[in-house]
Amino acid sequence: MFKKHTQAESFGTFSIPWGVFVLALAIRVAYIFQIETSPLFAHPPVDGLTYVEHAQDLAAGNWLGQGREAFWQPPLYPYVLGLLYALSPDLFFYAVRFFQALCGALLCVLTWSLGRQLFNAAVGTAAACAAALYGPLIFFDGEILPATMGTFLNMAGLALLLRALRRPSFLRFAGAGLVFGLAVLTVATVLSFALGAAIYVCYEIRKQNRSSLEQLRLPSAFLLGLLLAIAPVTLRNYTIGGDAVLISANAGINFYLGNNPDYQRTVNIRPGWEWYELLDQSKVETQAERLVQQSDFYMDKAREYIVTQPVDYMVLLAQKTHLFWQGDEIGRNQDLYFWRHYTAILSATMWKWGIAFPFGLVGPLALVGLALVIRHRAFSLPFLFVALYALSVIAFFVTARYRLPVIPLLLVYAAYGGYCAANALRMRRFSAAAAMAAGVIVCMVFANVDLTPMNMEGDAAVHYNLGNAYAKEGELERAQAAFERAVYFDSAYWQAWYNLASVQAAQGQVGAAIPTFQRVLRVYPQKVMVWISLARAHRQLGENDQALKAYETALRRNPSAFNFYSSYGELIDLYLQQDQAPKAERVLEIASKYHPAEAQRLRNLYGKGALPRNKAVEQQLPFLYIPDRQ
Repeated sequence: MFKKHTQAESFGTFSIPWGVFVLALAIRVAYIFQIETSPLFAHPPVDGLTYVEHAQDLAAGNWLGQGREAFWQPPLYPYVLGLLYALSPDLFFYAVRFFQALCGALLCVLTWSLGRQLFNAAVGTAAACAAALYGPLIFFDGEILPATMGTFLNMAGLALLLRALRRPSFLRFAGAGLVFGLAVLTVATVLSFALGAAIYVCYEIRKQNRSSLEQLRLPSAFLLGLLLAIAPVTLRNYTIGGDAVLISANAGINFYLGNNPDYQRTVNIRPGWEWYELLDQSKVETQAERLVQQSDFYMDKAREYIVTQPVDYMVLLAQKTHLFWQGDEIGRNQDLYFWRHYTAILSATMWKWGIAFPFGLVGPLALVGLALVIRHRAFSLPFLFVALYALSVIAFFVTARYRLPVIPLLLVYAAYGGYCAANALRMRRFSAAAAMAAGVIVCMVFANVDLTPMNMEGDAAVHYNLGNAYAKEGELERAQAAFERAVYFDSAYWQAWYNLASVQAAQGQVGAAIPTFQRVLRVYPQKVMVWISLARAHRQLGENDQALKAYETALRRNPSAFNFYSSYGELIDLYLQQDQAPKAERVLEIASKYHPAEAQRLRNLYGKGALPRNKAVEQQLPFLYIPDRQ
């Protein structure tokens, strides 16, 4: 009888993780083929675009980032992307997503293992199946973002550290530290847990009554592994980037975004012009030019807010704590729910009808499970991870992407809460079951209050991103329609107005584009690119006097930024058409001062001396959308 039970248990131990892996992988692969119909599949917006461009630069051979400052974002993910791009440039966007689908499927297996170790096989199986079907996990497996890889590395490091605590050895602790170091290089907010874990290891090793040498050696091994992963990045930042930055230089600005008197505005600030207006504050106030100087500037501003307005700061922390446990999946630069248009899988696994599913249910169950753990005094390393990681996210600002690394453990605790309730019913402990049910209901109200409805029409940012993607594909009519939707939803989205005018002009609708360019310039008169686009529009209509005024205004406002799309040559050619050679010479002098390489090209183009008019310059000038970071 005992032997038969052991065989069944062994079969379950083998078959359940494989079943979970196959289920999770199949769902994620199907999801990839569903979302390939989106124009954003091969043209990811904002951070995704940054990661892709970084990967392309690395794959081109600049693996050390020569000529760049300290890393702006944690670097491991773009380096993985760079390797994938070097191996399969033509199938890059599929390769990345298949790699992340594999990580996501393995993450589900790790969830099963952690649930089984912490509680029992039933809890592990329930948590793993929930992870396989968890909508936000599936969503981020399909995004060009580090969330999936970071979550996988965190759970892998946690599994290795738990194993090292059960069977202590120098190599096991060093290996766990190394994996957590890689996790930190992917999602830097986990550093707080890594340092807390080192203290926890000291406590646990001491409880095991080990020798003084081992009490020192084993925690040191964990820290050594952590250091071995992080140190090369710190060294690279110092020797090549020229700054003493531990991992990345974006900590200060991110901390400020979530900790200032105008939190609602800054946390929702749009990429592109608005973002660079914020960054320019550091240059205006302190002449900070380097990324690390900018980071220090914004970190100091956040600290000043915390010290001078402590009551307001505590209220803000309470609001962010509620956001962390709220069921809504808060997007960062794009709305997660809008993607349900492209995939039935996401439609079935992430929605808001009465409650925000799935986190509006998982969060309350997890809180009850965590409360039961505290009651039973079953404090553990995973519990510490949940506490410290949640605090680190709340300390900055809350989004679905940043909450993701703690989701697998919350699924484990949610499954444990459900298991305890079912067990209480089975044992006819109705008062205990009722107390747990009441706790879940109270937490569900807390998690699902003040939910915004799903906006399946999309918002301004969604349509702006779609417009950029369509423009890259050369589908200008669809790009124009998307930009029109963007400004319909937000009439003050000036970068969307500019891109709308650009695609209008590119399609020959120059008469419609000119007033739109002028509309943007009334708000952003310093934007050289808009003045140049306006000049080109006038020139296409043969309005050369107006074109000259626009070019000259652009050159006067910012001569160092006047080199967009060979604008020097365009202005020189226009002057020469009107027999104003001295003014053309003056433009060439300005180009020589700010852009020597451009000036040499112009001299070769127009010849030396009197600058004869170059017949090669055409009237048909380019109108292209401007990428977000311009």
